[in-house]
Amino acid sequence: MKVEKVAFISADLPYWNLVTHAVFPEYGMPLVATIVRNLGYDVRVFVEHIGPIKWDQVMDADVICFHAFSSTMPKTIDYIERIKSERPDLPVIIGGTHASVMAEDTLQYCDIVVRQEGDETLPEVLERLKGDEGLDGVLGVSYWDNGQMKQNPNRPFAQHFDVIPDLELISGYMDWPKWKLLWNLKMRWQVLQTTRGCPYDCSFCIAPRELGRGYRLRSVDSVIADIKYQRQLTGAKYFFIVDNHFTVRRDRTKELLNRVIEEKIDWYGICFTRLEVARDEEVLRLLKKAQVNTLYMGLESFDNKVLKLLNKQQTQEGIRTSLAKIKKHKLRVLGSFVLGSDEDTVDTIRNTIDAAIEADVDYVALFPLSGYPEHNAPTIPLNRFILPTWDRLDGTFVIFLPKRMRPSTLQREIGRAYRKFYGPKQIMRRFMRGDFWAGLKRMAYNYWAWEIQRSTAKWADYLESVEGYYYDENDRLIEERLGEGIHPAKYPGSTRAAGLDRATIMMGS
Repeated sequence: MKVEKVAFISADLPYWNLVTHAVFPEYGMPLVATIVRNLGYDVRVFVEHIGPIKWDQVMDADVICFHAFSSTMPKTIDYIERIKSERPDLPVIIGGTHASVMAEDTLQYCDIVVRQEGDETLPEVLERLKGDEGLDGVLGVSYWDNGQMKQNPNRPFAQHFDVIPDLELISGYMDWPKWKLLWNLKMRWQVLQTTRGCPYDCSFCIAPRELGRGYRLRSVDSVIADIKYQRQLTGAKYFFIVDNHFTVRRDRTKELLNRVIEEKIDWYGICFTRLEVARDEEVLRLLKKAQVNTLYMGLESFDNKVLKLLNKQQTQEGIRTSLAKIKKHKLRVLGSFVLGSDEDTVDTIRNTIDAAIEADVDYVALFPLSGYPEHNAPTIPLNRFILPTWDRLDGTFVIFLPKRMRPSTLQREIGRAYRKFYGPKQIMRRFMRGDFWAGLKRMAYNYWAWEIQRSTAKWADYLESVEGYYYDENDRLIEERLGEGIHPAKYPGSTRAAGLDRATIMMGS
């Protein structure tokens, strides 16, 4: 078949979330699109929250590639139905987090699924399509073969990933002048990847299934060139380093930070790391000097029982000690917390927020415990999911029956925690000690947290309508009533019941 034009699409999220106010493309799709373009294909890239999809170009393509989170699956399916209604033979490929974990579910709606990294897999798939060859032997794909689903073995993770994503491939990416950003209450965040993989095994984290536990390094020269390219392209200074764990190899971290300092790069970075970073004072000093000023840290809880259950390999005492060392270097901490595990109660959640305030954590991101409805799921038993539609699976909505509180209670406690942490008292606390920038940010985050609460309010009401039978008068889960699982009706606020059939099949309905 003719394969010359390839369109890439990332559908917009259906509700407010952590990056709603950012012009912030995910890293993987622009990278893979650049690799495909460099091989000679005519590429079009559409990230819907950045620019509208140009459907005339989509319909003129020879292959369509979607990037999909679970939360964007409903809209992705709608778009695929639109494409297939006009061009039923047009190959549609889906990659991304949802496709990597729920390959069979995803394959219900497309022709080919690319699992995990697409750097090497997608080019091989396109070559096979171009040569009218089958996909037998192509590692990392799931596909249809004479009406049967086939799943080829996983592809080894890529060892070399020095390609710099061409952001100008994204339709509308350069159509965000400062006045437009201000008018829409948005800001640019540049995205940077310097490593892949994470050697840790936190029970709730999906990252090792996507990028593996082997820690792989991008060349320092490529990273520096990427930063300079993005700074020149947009003028934006804020960079989100999306490595699962930026500081695993501290010798290499120091090398990169020293290069940033030597090159006098004018930027501000935020990176993912863990408490272990506090063991190396030189790394902390270099982070500050290189203006990687904010550390996004998975603190998860200040309760030792919760931390043990989540396999965090840290304690609340260690958290406090490490935070104190980090704060001495005037680095800011964005603490991520996972709430609602089987060791969590309303009191442990409230105590965790109080402890975060006491420990002077600068910002928090609060997530209900999450996972995928699959057998042997590491965090949530299959029969405790409440997931009538995939667009609830985003780390914002409670999608399961907690053991020690009702799901509606957990959803509302997250809202309460945001209100307390970003409330007027904490805003004034920052202003009173002269940290005006942090105070202004707290004001902005207070508004952002309100938007998230508004998005989840009706969901909390819905949970309340379906949870009652499963809890006793002390709000403890009555597990013997679960049977094979709860089968709620379609959530009335959802765009569609995407994933419902497959999910309920997996729950045994």
